[in-house]
Amino acid sequence: MSFFIVSTPIGNLGDLSIRAIDVLSSSNIIICEKKNKALKLISHLKINKVRLISYHESRLKNIFPEIIKCLKESKKISFISDAGTPLISDPGSLLIKELIDNNIEPIVVPGSSASLTALVISGFNTDKFIFHGFLPKSVSRLKNEIDNILCINIPVIFYVNKNDINKIFSIYQFDTQEIYFSLSKELTKKFEKTIRGKITDIDISKIKSFISKGEFVLILYKPNKDKDLNIEKIKKRIKELKIKSLTKKAISEKIKNEFELKKNQSYKLTLEFYD
Repeated sequence: MSFFIVSTPIGNLGDLSIRAIDVLSSSNIIICEKKNKALKLISHLKINKVRLISYHESRLKNIFPEIIKCLKESKKISFISDAGTPLISDPGSLLIKELIDNNIEPIVVPGSSASLTALVISGFNTDKFIFHGFLPKSVSRLKNEIDNILCINIPVIFYVNKNDINKIFSIYQFDTQEIYFSLSKELTKKFEKTIRGKITDIDISKIKSFISKGEFVLILYKPNKDKDLNIEKIKKRIKELKIKSLTKKAISEKIKNEFELKKNQSYKLTLEFYD
């Protein structure tokens, strides 16, 4: 039984590996997101005899029995997304789980990934990072998710569209937080480009011009300011607020805002210096 998860180019067809070409060319079936996208790749590789099966999340369960049957008949199956590494913010995990539950071990053919491509050219420290993927459409939920995840002080990768970028830069343009960004578009293609900077310093008209066309990966990073904390000053302020008969909760909220602390950090310091 041979089931391959095959990474395909995110733009430049020259990035397709020799191994990926070999696997796709010898496959009996290629499971793909959209047939028209897959047909372009198949045409480029001059693959003539292969069956295409399209999938989306709602249809995956319906094709389980047929896939298992074909594999047991020793047919070679490849699984691809529209571009890049399959399953990364794309449907398909249910199918892989089904294969594993049936004691079929998928084989990965690695290759292009928009998230990692954008990360390595961001200029941020890449020792640790988080891939977040797509953001919610609601402005309040979008801000809440970004605020929560940026507290960990490592680069966070987002897949974004034009509307997401407009919302993010509108929200944080006048924010007191120090948030740095790297925004890449059309990666591996002819007009690929990346712009970087601090959100509060960037000219919004430059962003609007940059996002007029293309596909985007945004990386955000909020530096850790813990090492710059003036503990004695915070301690003195807590004592001052205590004298005014403020509750621990109220004091915690005040020093959080005054010293730009994280919520759990301000509460911990309040408990430590209140008594």
